[in-house]
Amino acid sequence: MRQLEFKKSRLAASVSLVLGFATALPVLAEEAPLNNDNIEVIEVTGVRGSQAKAMELKRQSAGVVDAISAEDIGKFPDTNLAESLQRITGVSIDRVNGEGSKITVRGFGPDFNLVLLNNRIMPTAQVAGESTRSFEFANLSSDAISSVEVYKTSKANMSSGGIGATINILTARPFNTPGMVASIGAKAHHDTSVEDGSDITPEISGIFSNTFMDDTLGLGFSASYQKRDSNTKNANISGWRQNIHGELNPNAEVVNENKNPYGNTFYARNIGFASQDTERERTNAQLVFQYAPLDTVEMTLDYTYSKLSDLSNTDTWGLWFSGPGNATYAHINENGTFDHVTEVGGDYSGTMHQNGSDNINKSLGFNLQWQATDTLEFSFDAHDSTATAEGTLGNDAENIFFILGALNVADKTYDASGTDIPLLSANYASLNPNGEPHLLPEHYASLFAGVRAGRNESDVNQYQFNGRWINENDDAVSSIDFGLSFTSMETHAQGSYTGPISAGWYGNMGIWEDDVSYVGLGSDFLSDFSGGGSDMLIPYYYTYDQQAAMDKAQQLYDVQYVSAPWQDDHRIQEDTTAAYVQVNIESEFNDMPLNIVAGLRYEQTDVTASSMQNEAQQLVWLNPTEWQTVYADDFSYSHESHDYKEFLPNLDINLEMMDDLIARFSYSRTITRPTLGSMRATTALTPIPKVGSRTGFAGNPSLRPFSSENIDLSLEYYYDDASYVSVGYFNKEVENFLMNTIETVKYDHLRDPYIGPAAEQARAELIANNETPSDEAVFQWLIDNGYGNAEGRVPQSGADPIAEWNISKPNNVEDLAINGFELAWQHWFWDTGFGFAANYTLVDGDTSYDVERIDEQFALPGLSDTANLSVFYEKNGLQARLAYNWRDTFLSGMDQAEAGGPAPQFTEAYGQLDISVSYQLTENLSIFAEGINVLEEEKRVYGRYEEQMLLAQQNAARYAIGARYSF
Repeated sequence: MRQLEFKKSRLAASVSLVLGFATALPVLAEEAPLNNDNIEVIEVTGVRGSQAKAMELKRQSAGVVDAISAEDIGKFPDTNLAESLQRITGVSIDRVNGEGSKITVRGFGPDFNLVLLNNRIMPTAQVAGESTRSFEFANLSSDAISSVEVYKTSKANMSSGGIGATINILTARPFNTPGMVASIGAKAHHDTSVEDGSDITPEISGIFSNTFMDDTLGLGFSASYQKRDSNTKNANISGWRQNIHGELNPNAEVVNENKNPYGNTFYARNIGFASQDTERERTNAQLVFQYAPLDTVEMTLDYTYSKLSDLSNTDTWGLWFSGPGNATYAHINENGTFDHVTEVGGDYSGTMHQNGSDNINKSLGFNLQWQATDTLEFSFDAHDSTATAEGTLGNDAENIFFILGALNVADKTYDASGTDIPLLSANYASLNPNGEPHLLPEHYASLFAGVRAGRNESDVNQYQFNGRWINENDDAVSSIDFGLSFTSMETHAQGSYTGPISAGWYGNMGIWEDDVSYVGLGSDFLSDFSGGGSDMLIPYYYTYDQQAAMDKAQQLYDVQYVSAPWQDDHRIQEDTTAAYVQVNIESEFNDMPLNIVAGLRYEQTDVTASSMQNEAQQLVWLNPTEWQTVYADDFSYSHESHDYKEFLPNLDINLEMMDDLIARFSYSRTITRPTLGSMRATTALTPIPKVGSRTGFAGNPSLRPFSSENIDLSLEYYYDDASYVSVGYFNKEVENFLMNTIETVKYDHLRDPYIGPAAEQARAELIANNETPSDEAVFQWLIDNGYGNAEGRVPQSGADPIAEWNISKPNNVEDLAINGFELAWQHWFWDTGFGFAANYTLVDGDTSYDVERIDEQFALPGLSDTANLSVFYEKNGLQARLAYNWRDTFLSGMDQAEAGGPAPQFTEAYGQLDISVSYQLTENLSIFAEGINVLEEEKRVYGRYEEQMLLAQQNAARYAIGARYSF
């Protein structure tokens, strides 16, 4: 096998750029970091060629690095870059609406991975009241990228921030392929889930690149546009409330088999279903100018743009469960789960949601490369990059909902004892004399509406100066790298919620009779799960035109469903100054080639945080199921600051034990900065303080970064062209993990009418009359006996006891060790055209979640084993690939919206099969077809135990056909 030659050059590693699975595009080179020299330019095309180049990068790198080139990305049937990255050993992804969203590397989730674009730190944003460091890969099309490098070990000349990995996304440069390059491709997409949208949606992508004036001036432009229409169906529970069994109706029939050692119990908040129609548009573009006035000087100016627009309409329906006080029957299983419950009263609600958001990323960058002398090289890089996310439904609204409900429910039952989706049933106050359905249009009334708004902006300004001294003497030290950098990141997150805006509060039954329409679910609705499909006991719901219903209610009740002024307003600024030095050594040990890279990076970070503070004034019981925190009109801004310093050493040793057999050892210390949401400079109480869910959050701007001492060992055998096998071990000792400590806090001016003397008197009278002391009955008693206000609500009174709030605050209190093995095998069968790539990552650590406890505890979400298998064929212009990706069950979250305290989410094991086929019709024209999730794998999320379903989502297959022409 040909070995790469070691050459002292400031440019390295040519990579191919293939847009839209084309096989006929020329190869474009990519500028690499200064320390990645010594790599010979190899011009190869096709899947095998791209895999050979990725393999050579892995082989020649000082530490543990994996990569995919554009040809490799292009041959995957992937919607976006996240879905391409999941093929790399140790990388797994989160999916939203069946599409790749964020990545986890070696068990470390999105917040622990640093994403770079052309070696530059990228900002990210989300439509929410807090900022994020989690890069949203759905913004990026695979077509727009030339290659991706995943650095699992760190070096001094790399920006800090990735304990899991640093992902460097590289784009093309005209100078890397002198002359003209031009190509255009088109796809027709079909999502088999589509119901309200286009059956066929377009994707188009193209590139133009050329050099002029004897290749001293270059111009490049690439762009892509994709539209996708889809439908998602799911069953959901908002959370399993904890230890509210003390409110149990004393007249209820109860079967208690609880064996929880702490006596804890868990009660479902609701059982709901949803059908969501989504329209997604993704636009990517990049413009690049290059100029080389001298042989020793090269300048690059580039602008990158991406926009992701989502617009969805969601129909949700189901039944709300008030709590044990409303129960007439309850079964508590051995886990403490109320797995079979009957409650009196309720409404079969039909909530419609409109959601709309834009995510826009812009990056303007300048790079200067200067070969000052034969032994000195310098580079300067500067960029200004922004990420903006905002609601698009007017006045920054990103969610508008409206609630109707059928008021013909005498009692309702959920049974979670034996099916994937709990069975939901009801008895009715009046029966339809004609038979089913017993819920009819005349039973519907309207409750309230609400509007959530959000805007988030992050801005990164970064300046990097790098240098290299090359030793011309025949010494072990081949070169020394050094540099300085300054990075300023500013984030600004704003959010608001109107609270419930009246739509009649269910006092208008009958007026919606002509506005709702019956929808039968059919046997295929969620039929992949037991409890769905033909198992559903209420196999229908009623839909309506949300905008028309809101217009009608606004006229009836003289209200407006518009965004509220900002209630969350948080700013955080981080300024980081860094300096590094790194020594590169080329030597021998017992006649075996030995390469060593040793470096040290120093960083100082200054943090400033400011948040709007808005004091809560009182609690109001709006109706039997809804509560509101009323805030003061006046607000102020806090201001807090903090700073910290870090020394980050690294050592990489590569030893070629024999021809093509390489052993590696790497040590590094890495950091990840605290989550931005944890650094807010204020305390906020929930605006919806339902009983059992009265929570708050206090930020902590003085948090220290997570830090990790990392050891990597690997053995790699490169035995043939594009073929290798490797085994690696990694261990990460991580300090300063965040843990939210919960403190029960009372505020003298916030009082609780739910347990006030009037409410307790109501319950006593109801029980004495052998009635169920349901929330509906207690609330109505309070209204009937003069405790309500003119609006029919029950505000707090001075006689009520002080309300208790569970306030969560993050602190650096936990350490843990994560270790694992990575196995990879890539093989091509001689000249047959057949090959495969397989990898498996086994991850373990001293972290686990004790589901029997309900106190705050520490665990690492995202930790799971992963595996990939790809089988491919490439010969005589025909290319075909089957790719299967699998991820084991994992802890995916540490909270449930309605749990009322710390509560986990577990995502069940998931495996997905994708396929692609292409054929080169002529030298310039290729055609292709692809399928994504062709086995239609479903997704299920549960709480502490499998019977505590939180989400059951049925996913559909997606297909595409297309063509690409290269000029």
